[in-house]
Amino acid sequence: MKEKERRFALTLLLAILFCIPAALYGYEGVAFKRVYEPRERAFSILVPKGWQHEGGIFRVNALQAGGPLNAMEAKCDLLYKSDKKATVAFHIYPDIVYAHLGIGGGFFPPGSNYQGAEVKQIMDAKTFLKALFAYYHPRAANVRILKLRPLPGEKLAIDRGLAYMNRLLASAGMPQATFTSDAAGGVFEYTEGGTRFREIMMTGIVDMRGAMTWKNTRTLSFRAPVKSFDRWKPVMDIMRFSIRFNPDWILKEAHGQKERARIVMKIYDRIRQIDQEILRKTRINKEEIMNDNFLVLTGQEEYVNPHTGEVELDTDAFRHRWKTPQGDVYYTNQEDEDPNTFLHQTGYKRTKIRKRRNE
Repeated sequence: MKEKERRFALTLLLAILFCIPAALYGYEGVAFKRVYEPRERAFSILVPKGWQHEGGIFRVNALQAGGPLNAMEAKCDLLYKSDKKATVAFHIYPDIVYAHLGIGGGFFPPGSNYQGAEVKQIMDAKTFLKALFAYYHPRAANVRILKLRPLPGEKLAIDRGLAYMNRLLASAGMPQATFTSDAAGGVFEYTEGGTRFREIMMTGIVDMRGAMTWKNTRTLSFRAPVKSFDRWKPVMDIMRFSIRFNPDWILKEAHGQKERARIVMKIYDRIRQIDQEILRKTRINKEEIMNDNFLVLTGQEEYVNPHTGEVELDTDAFRHRWKTPQGDVYYTNQEDEDPNTFLHQTGYKRTKIRKRRNE
């Protein structure tokens, strides 16, 4: 072996053994290491050697969140970054469930919490991306949206995942409750901390209309400085398509979801009962208010006949009303005035005002 070839082999060996960036030796390749999601080993992913990570799988406590809607599935908020400043970064965002406006009989305004989900107007995927960018980059300056368009292929992938649920809904006679999706991607340029960045973001939106909820899904982003973005872009593709889920974790999670689903279904049954009760009380309340308004305007009141139990409409000019089985009536404003005493009768009974159904 020639001396030049021997030096090349030794340099390459050292780079591999000690993770020394090959670029220092005149090579421009990128070394990747397959690593597991750090908290539950839910999946593995190829990551450039030397990169740092933040976050991972987390779970929502239904009791602390105010309900179960975000507690069913494990969530992942995981950031892989080239340095502390995340100069180059790959971010996997969690799926978050939101409640549709009008849920709970309309008693929950936008921004309120309904069973652990924020009540929020559903967004299409492009609108959601713009909101997500603004949320994660509050200090971004000179923002430009270079591209923002639908992703038909991503939508097709999401729809395939929803197909089974939609078949169940159709077989149950609920085709109107079919889950639908949307997907979009965007390219943003902005200045942050003195550096001009370019960032790719993509997301899917699932409208679970039958459950009066919606969520984002398959949401991720990749950024790098504008000057080096084209060189780093293939890294995003490698990382994204290298994800391999851990079968053991999948089985464990499926079992856990089944148990959580059983608990949640019991809760949902109770929620539906509560919603129906709310609607019923709302209707009754409106009816009683309208009825009371009518009585006030006409100077009348509703009394319960103490002999027959029937509701009778009469004047409200007196505080007390007495009645006999024969239909004789005595009116008075005196609390302790009993007509049986001075009218020498025994059949008078006080007629009480009808108790309102919303009391």
